[in-house]
Amino acid sequence: MEPLTIAIIVIASLAALAVVASIVRWVARVGRSAEGLIKQINMAQVRAETVPRSLAGMESVLLPQIMKDFPEYNGAVIADRVKADALMYYVSAKEGRLMYTKGVSKTFRETVRLPEDVAGGIAVHRVSLADYDRRSRDKVITYQAAAKYEDGHGETHQTRLTMKYIAAYDDDFTEDIRVIKCPNCGAPVPAWGDKVCRYCGAALHTQAGLCWVLNEIKES
Repeated sequence: MEPLTIAIIVIASLAALAVVASIVRWVARVGRSAEGLIKQINMAQVRAETVPRSLAGMESVLLPQIMKDFPEYNGAVIADRVKADALMYYVSAKEGRLMYTKGVSKTFRETVRLPEDVAGGIAVHRVSLADYDRRSRDKVITYQAAAKYEDGHGETHQTRLTMKYIAAYDDDFTEDIRVIKCPNCGAPVPAWGDKVCRYCGAALHTQAGLCWVLNEIKES
């Protein structure tokens, strides 16, 4: 066989080996990618079971509106209050009785429906401001709370609570909060946002964390 022919055969063989090696490496990469993708999918499924549902955060849009009506509004304090209320909601369900002592409206006490199978593992992950309704005389803020709990069978339930609070000046949360009175003279306050009583001139102050009455909780 001619040397030139031998050289061509050798070069062709080397080229073929290079192609085969390249294919093998590509297949290996694809296999690793597929394996990685499967792992990512499995991890996503695990996260879906353990990470709270997403919340619709609207703080940047709604907070300026709330602060305009209620300069004393403290978002951090209110958020802690919402977390505590959400936790108390599930603790009440676990204990089989409503355990709120104050800060809730009469309507809430009469209409709230607690989950039927809460055994433990209760946690509230985070809360987020979702809405602010200032169109009516009652000013209402809506929060969402991401929570979880275990039922009697040991299964974990991821939940999202929608919680509505109505602004109130009165410190007696069990009464009808729509009757707003001046703390100095007892005269009715015509509209939310009034900073001075129109009858006696006394300053009307609200307290962050105490001036919002829990009026509704719903699971979603």
